[in-house]
Amino acid sequence: MRLWIELSGEHATLPRAEALAAFEAEGCAIREVTWSSKLLRLEATGPVVRAAARLGLAHFVCEELARGGFEDLRTFARSYELGGKTFRTRARGLGLDVDTKSVEGSLGADFGRTGHVNLRSPSVDFRVLVADEFLLGRVIHQVDRSGMEARKVTHRSFNLPISLHPKLARALVNLSRVPTGGVLLDPFCGTGGVLLEAARIDLRPVGADLRRTMVLGARRSLRLLTAEALFVTADAGRGPWRRGRVDGIATDPPYGRAASTRGEPPLALYERAFASFDEALPPKRHVAVVLPSEEAIALGADRWDLVERHTMRVHRSLSRTFCVFAT
Repeated sequence: MRLWIELSGEHATLPRAEALAAFEAEGCAIREVTWSSKLLRLEATGPVVRAAARLGLAHFVCEELARGGFEDLRTFARSYELGGKTFRTRARGLGLDVDTKSVEGSLGADFGRTGHVNLRSPSVDFRVLVADEFLLGRVIHQVDRSGMEARKVTHRSFNLPISLHPKLARALVNLSRVPTGGVLLDPFCGTGGVLLEAARIDLRPVGADLRRTMVLGARRSLRLLTAEALFVTADAGRGPWRRGRVDGIATDPPYGRAASTRGEPPLALYERAFASFDEALPPKRHVAVVLPSEEAIALGADRWDLVERHTMRVHRSLSRTFCVFAT
């Protein structure tokens, strides 16, 4: 299937990396990948709809139906047999000032030869992108961005100002490449944001935290959102996890606040935790972890292969890097 993914654009590389990791996690075979800052195009085989439903840093995923000039799209639309189904056509310019209403109206008239317009709940949702050429697609998934906003830590029953935004937590989960039904471990689970996003895409999340208050609060918060996860109060450097029982790790460890590390130097904590991760993970698995410094990244790279890294500036004195290591 030829696809395009409208990327969210919060970061130059992370949305694209998340999408490719999600397709890899679900065992999709990918080829002919091209991209720009807002668009990823690819050809993929396998459970592409399931992979698309995992994404956080995107807007729409569409099956590509036609491309070229506008008349090429109209020719396709006139030949498309809807068999009386309802449809909707929406258009968007990528960096261009486009008369979207005119595009939608013309194609709507062409599709209307064999179908009926329904703007609220159509059976077939067509989407047109206008960049260096016209692209016509059928929407196979729309990312629920408003739902992610509603799951921000400030809206949950247990909240502290130390949690990733749900869209970034979802991206981190996908970078771990854990497949549907697989076990994802977050050994620094905090308020449970990573576990919540893992549960939303049908992984089996396991969370640990050194502080019992965090474990109890995160468990209660997830249950109120009808999300299930296993929890344990444990030191990330001495966890009770056994090799072969974990399919990947996604975690956002503390960056050095004394209350969250109990006075332990962050690099010492990371080194202990990485050794514990190594014992838990079988070969050819991934650790997706947010790290605050080159020294911390080097600790991981000394132990595993650094597959990719994506740095985001938080404020003047802090940047954090989404790293993926392969065991």
